[in-house]
Formats: sequence, structure tokens, C-alpha cells
Amino acid sequence: MKSIMSGEKLSAAQRLAIQNIIYAKSDREIARLLRQSYRLLNLHRRRRSGWSRWERWTDYELRLLGRMRDEEMGRLFRRSANAVAAKRESLGIPIFAPQRNRWSRREIELLGERPDAVVARMLRRTRYAVQLKRHSLGIPQCWENRRPWSPEEDALLGTMRDSEVAKKLKRSVSSVRSRRLDKTKVRFIRTPKSWTAAQLRMLGNFPDADVTHRTERFLASVRNKRVQLGIPRFAVKR
Repeated sequence: MKSIMSGEKLSAAQRLAIQNIIYAKSDREIARLLRQSYRLLNLHRRRRSGWSRWERWTDYELRLLGRMRDEEMGRLFRRSANAVAAKRESLGIPIFAPQRNRWSRREIELLGERPDAVVARMLRRTRYAVQLKRHSLGIPQCWENRRPWSPEEDALLGTMRDSEVAKKLKRSVSSVRSRRLDKTKVRFIRTPKSWTAAQLRMLGNFPDADVTHRTERFLASVRNKRVQLGIPRFAVKR
């Protein structure tokens, strides 16, 4: 200890002994023995950087690398996911990839018969896995409390506007439109509205965005009509 206080060069055996002392004793005891704060700070940093338990990996932790997700292992051992991933990659351990259970014929038969969330609970799979499998097989989704379509209702599709059919059948417009596109070849073409004299007088006298809101048209439609008639863009008078 005297050689430490005097600043003499230490031998390998002396450095090893000091290292053992640092590892065994607390910082307060080391400070009391050395009685020099800058040496305590230096040894404290060396101890934290070389012997910190956050940097030491136990054999049990190393065996678990790659056997669970990095995020789960980080939460389990109070490490960051990046630290777990870096340690795993440094040891050449591949990332955790759970084995996918094959779908049985009985499981596939359940797809579309009930909502995806219900099938997921029954099969102990995730809802995303059930939805992805159903989409890959082209099976339509099942909705809760969904009213089936009758032949009489299907006969009305395309004979009138979707909004009129929806009002008559007490269904949503989106439901009627999806059913029409799926069951019929009828495709409605949206005819443009005719311009009234009052709407034409707005062109150039108001910004195109204002004309869009007042006439309930698209901005491109208003701009094209103004350019077609040779009307300059609205400019604020100063």
C-alpha cells in the first residue's frame, strides 16, 4: 500500500492484488485506504467498465440467446434489446424464429365460419396469423351479426343507385356497393354536374378552393373549367 501512495511503478503481482482488493471491497473502503479521491475515481471507473454486472454475461444468459426474442430477454434480465442483439450477433447466434405450426384441415375449415378473433382464440393463434391464412386462401371474412343476402335482395343490385338500394334494404351504402361489385357486372359511371350561370360567375372572382366548396366539385374540375373558358386566376386586389 505504501508503494501505491508513493506513486512507484507496480509489478504484475501487485496490480493483481490491487484488482482483487477493488473487486472485494466497496468504494468507501477503497477511498478510506487510498485517501485520494482521484485514485478512487480512476479505480471506480475501471471497476465499473471492467466488472459491471450489466456487462458480464452469465452462462445461463448466454444459453438463452436466440431461444427467445431479444426484447423479451432484455425485459427478463433488465438489458436493452440492442445489447441483447449485439451480444447474440457477436457469438454468431441466429435470431429467434419460432417454428410455425402447420394448419390442419379442421383448422382451415374454421376460417371464415366465424370472426377472425374468435377463430384465433379457438386455435390459440394470433389474429394476424388467422387473417393472413384466410386471405391467402381467398376465404371471405365473417362478420358478427351479419345479415345474409337473399336472392330477392341480390336481384335489386344494379337496378338503381346504391344509396337507393341501401335505403330500401336498410343496409349501408358500402355494403351494397361491395355486394354489387362482387355479384354483378354493373359499374356506375359518375356523370359530371352541369355548370349553372351563377357557378360560372364565381370562376375568377373567388379562389378555386372557395369555388370548390361552394359548388361541391373537385378542385381539378374547377381549375379545368376556368382554364377552358379563359378566365384568369383570382388575384387579391391591392
